[in-house]
Amino acid sequence: MAQFICLFSKKITLTTLSIFILINTKAQVYYVSSSQGNDLNNGLSIQTPFQSLEKLNSMQFNAGDSIYFKSGDCWEGMFWINGSGSFSQPIVIDVYGGNNRPIINGFGYQASILIFNDEHIHINGLELYNSFSHLDSSNATTISAETPNLFSNGPNNSWTNVYTACEIGDGNNGAQQIFSINVTSLPPQGANYRIARTVANQNWYFAPAQPLSLGLNTITVNAVNFDRTVKFQFSSGAVEFDAISLNGQNMYLGSVKKLPGFGGIENSWGSGKNVRFGIKVVASTKDLENFSFNNLFIHDIYPTPDISENNHLGYGIKLESQSDTVSGLLNTISNIKVINTTISETGHYGFWIKSLGLNGIDSVKNNQILVENCVFEHTGGSGFVPNKSKNILVQDCIFNHTGSSIDSRMWKRGSGMWPFDCKNVVAQHNKFMNAHGPMDSYGSHIDYGNENVVFQYNYSYNNEGGFAEILGDNINCGYRYNISVNDGYREDPDGTPWNKKGKIFWVSNFCGQNPIKCPSVGTFIYNNTIFVNDTLNPEIYFWPNVGDVHVYNNLIVVGQNGEIIPTLIENNLNNLYISHNLFYDSSRINLDNDLKNNALYEDPLLLNSAYLGVNNPAEYQIQNNSSAIGSGFLINGSTDTINYLEHNGGLDYFGNSVSHYSPSNIGAFNGSGTMDILSTKLGDIKIHPSVTDDFVNIFMQKYSGPILTEIYAMNGDFISTQSGKKLSFKNFNSGIYFCIIIYGNKNKTFKVVKL
Repeated sequence: MAQFICLFSKKITLTTLSIFILINTKAQVYYVSSSQGNDLNNGLSIQTPFQSLEKLNSMQFNAGDSIYFKSGDCWEGMFWINGSGSFSQPIVIDVYGGNNRPIINGFGYQASILIFNDEHIHINGLELYNSFSHLDSSNATTISAETPNLFSNGPNNSWTNVYTACEIGDGNNGAQQIFSINVTSLPPQGANYRIARTVANQNWYFAPAQPLSLGLNTITVNAVNFDRTVKFQFSSGAVEFDAISLNGQNMYLGSVKKLPGFGGIENSWGSGKNVRFGIKVVASTKDLENFSFNNLFIHDIYPTPDISENNHLGYGIKLESQSDTVSGLLNTISNIKVINTTISETGHYGFWIKSLGLNGIDSVKNNQILVENCVFEHTGGSGFVPNKSKNILVQDCIFNHTGSSIDSRMWKRGSGMWPFDCKNVVAQHNKFMNAHGPMDSYGSHIDYGNENVVFQYNYSYNNEGGFAEILGDNINCGYRYNISVNDGYREDPDGTPWNKKGKIFWVSNFCGQNPIKCPSVGTFIYNNTIFVNDTLNPEIYFWPNVGDVHVYNNLIVVGQNGEIIPTLIENNLNNLYISHNLFYDSSRINLDNDLKNNALYEDPLLLNSAYLGVNNPAEYQIQNNSSAIGSGFLINGSTDTINYLEHNGGLDYFGNSVSHYSPSNIGAFNGSGTMDILSTKLGDIKIHPSVTDDFVNIFMQKYSGPILTEIYAMNGDFISTQSGKKLSFKNFNSGIYFCIIIYGNKNKTFKVVKL
């Protein structure tokens, strides 16, 4: 197998650093294995590992210490890392003994990993999940379906035990009934339940039998507008459980899991009943810095609250700073890296940075945050939400199906990413795809109270809310050099225009409190390419009193059939600078007069000439005889790269240069035009296409021998080996892959994007 040094260079560096630390500072390396360890061991070698999280939680770690979890082993509970490293000697959590991730199941505690007022900690290579019950059945009094006062005898030998939810005349009989039972034991043959209820004429209806499962079972009976009786019948009295609730009211609870030492009601004593995390970092007594979360897989993060409306309060990673302005305690968290990490199936946000107690203070912010090569997929809310933070870089990430609804516990709403009250944010080279939700749910959006935020070089596809949303009270914020395909398909549930319907561009002055409105300064939307097919008709809408808005060089192409696309640019108290945008086919767009200023209406000759909305950003470059070439508005006037209104960044979406002295093209492509842009060439090898949802072809000059290709994921995991000149990515997950093409005694590495 060929060496793939570039992917593993960080790990090699880390190993070297660990050796240096051991020699010079006597830092300890600890090993832990749930399958082979013993807490009576010294933990200092692979042969004598510790076994439990309880052992680790009892220890105080020091600068330079490392804790290695055995590959493939599993633990239940919360790992509370006690102790801080330093910049040169962080505490490192990593993996030994194989390629399978160690797993920490948070098991109903508040987090799988907790960092509380400690810092300089790097965590690598783990899998974390946390959706089990917060109740400890091992310490609870287990009861069963035969317990008096809870259950009554059933009607026959098939249905032996009954729980009554409501009866005719008791005042609650028409309401929805939600019955939850946390099953700890089932008879060997299993057990079923069924719903028995009366209908409008008071005859009985018996629903089909359903199997009970271990863990939390939730049964819902929808509301009606007549009096009725609802009962839940069980096929065996040997069903044991440690928690039962009806409509959010606890009828019986087991004991709550708590973490010794993590006290105080503000921390719920470590319970994950009402909120849950994969990783939680808390700064409540001082500033914290230097955290790295690398190559993690965090998934299935849900609490188990009494109230079902709070089921969504699950977060992959949360950084929480707590301040008290009265006492002068102002805490922040800085120097954070989240890289090569996948976060999926969370109740709410994937990664959340939240500052408490700093309202009205703009000068204190979390600082230096890097999110790189990460995947946020099927998060119930948004993928990444930074609050009161500055100097943020988000790049080469995939945000897919944020605002997901694949689990009933999810929030079911969310843009891929949105900064709030942040400064100096760059989000670039990302993919924002398939966001869902009844509000917001754009590929990305800029919330209110930000300064110097740019979304650039991103690909936005099939997001329900739309492409670009900018709220109020912002300074120097906007979008440039992005490609948007089929964004904004949401229909307003009430059919009201200019409200919740999907949008291409939406600029407002909303800043959190009605009727207070907050215009922005220096809002920009320029050199973006937007494609909308025949089935969609998203709006373009600017509110009144939004401040100065600059809209230049956008290429908007719509399918020639379908409903008219409405636009409305309010003029009241606005300073609008709109020019040199291209609209085609303009007959399908009801253009506001402000959008017509110096506009072009010719076919821009996209490579995607079929106008179907192909999911491939390379198809939205223009051909070499396009009228969009050199027809843009010149954006220049400053050498300050953060002055986005007067410095155009120098590069387009595809890496072509953008002149500061002559007009650019219209759209996100600033090349001279081309007819073959889906290929990547390196020396005597070319691959085509390099962005694909199926196959990739290899073309070689002066070589006719066997070809072998090794394919690796972004995190360095080996995926497969394929032979020949045609590679199949059909069954691969969306993402970035590295292909090492081996031919003769040579090899070359290419990057392929699987859509």
